Amino acid sequence: MKSPSLKIVIWFAAAAGMAVVTALSKLIGLNASTVGYVYLILVLLVSVSGGLLVGTVTSLVATLCYNFFFFPPLYTLTIAEPANWFALAAFLVSSVTVSRLVVAARVQAEKAEQRRTELETLYGLSIDLFTATNRVGALGEAAGRALKLLGAREGGLVLFEGSTYRQRVISWNGDRPDEIEDLIAGVGRHKASLEFPSPLGRDVYLPLNVGGITTGALVARGTEASKEALESAAKLVALAVERERFIEANAHVAALRESEALKTSLLRAISHDLTTPLTAITIRIGSLERRARGDRDMMEDVTTIAEETSRLRRRIDNLLAMAKLEAGKARPRPEPTPPGDLFRAVRENLPLVFGSRPVTVHVENDCPDANVDPSLALEILVNLVENAHHVSPFGATIELVARRHPLDAERLRFEVLDRGPGLPPGIVDAEGNVATETTDDAQRGLGLEIARSLAGAMGGSIGLAPRVGGGTIARIDLPAAPLPVEQEA
Repeated sequence: MKSPSLKIVIWFAAAAGMAVVTALSKLIGLNASTVGYVYLILVLLVSVSGGLLVGTVTSLVATLCYNFFFFPPLYTLTIAEPANWFALAAFLVSSVTVSRLVVAARVQAEKAEQRRTELETLYGLSIDLFTATNRVGALGEAAGRALKLLGAREGGLVLFEGSTYRQRVISWNGDRPDEIEDLIAGVGRHKASLEFPSPLGRDVYLPLNVGGITTGALVARGTEASKEALESAAKLVALAVERERFIEANAHVAALRESEALKTSLLRAISHDLTTPLTAITIRIGSLERRARGDRDMMEDVTTIAEETSRLRRRIDNLLAMAKLEAGKARPRPEPTPPGDLFRAVRENLPLVFGSRPVTVHVENDCPDANVDPSLALEILVNLVENAHHVSPFGATIELVARRHPLDAERLRFEVLDRGPGLPPGIVDAEGNVATETTDDAQRGLGLEIARSLAGAMGGSIGLAPRVGGGTIARIDLPAAPLPVEQEA
């Protein structure tokens, strides 16, 4: 774009050139044909420097001067000979055509130069983006340089963080009025570019789309670059942003894998180191039981040691099972399992608990079978019953209930009810919802965490609720086994 002062200079130069050519031609006494060629050269020069409008006006003025000063009768705008009419018409057509051709060639040359600059800029941007370090700021710097080379007076790179109105400015050049945030949000919602005139010139807002997801926007304010070049730059920036996110996610996944591998190794080492002394303790307990026969107090102590040793061994086995499930080295094997069978297995695995306090079992008539891994479901119930046993006062009853889920027909619910201290204050929020996490050691022991992990592996969940009259209800929601399809006779 030429400045207004430069345009005035070009118009003045065109007028002065016309006057000089006319005066010199008259002074030297050039013939009409030669003067026509000189005028044509002047039109050519003016068109190259001034453009189509100046060239066309110069062509018309040159035609008038040619007629007025060099075609008889001189110093009039009349033409006596018919041949001169054709000569003047040919000169007018030639001068206007030359003017238009020169301007068209000049425009094409400018466009070619602009495309060359845009291609060089895009190539440089691709190199900058894909050789940058794993730092999003480097992307912003590269995008800023590209916008500057593409002729944008202001603008920058903005990324979205979950919402189009949660915008993080990576780089920005110039002022950033409040309405720009709304325009960027609109581009992100509609996933389409936006272009309109502004006080700076031509503003273009381009979404960063990769795989149908808009991650941000590239803004070019006051730019003269083609829309194709700007869209190409936006695609390069979008790919670079997605690349950086992929690198970060891949690093996070690798760290998680290393953490899981380390956890599994630690659990195996702990299990190995603890299994040997536990085996020795178990052997010594058998020896102590034989010696304690007849001594009631000593027998109670030995029984307590045996119970806690068995509980510790179970915890270690549970931790290893949980680690294998989380690492993907083991998978649950669900099968239809009657709740009554699970409760009988709990009784067999906890004879000391069932022998030291009353435990009631109730399975409702319409309760479906559970579609679970029997060994994992057994460990869940055993851990929760052990928790209830340790928090309940001596002689208090523990209740085991199995029934259909009250809200989901494809699930069933196990409940372990105790008369312990209950949930701590504040565990129930203002809306009456009961949290499943608590800091109380009695309610949030290792057994509860193991039970939650095993239930989650089978598609279930565990929650705690206060019990009327004191105590806690541990609820285990698990998938129900599908009912068999009756075959027609």
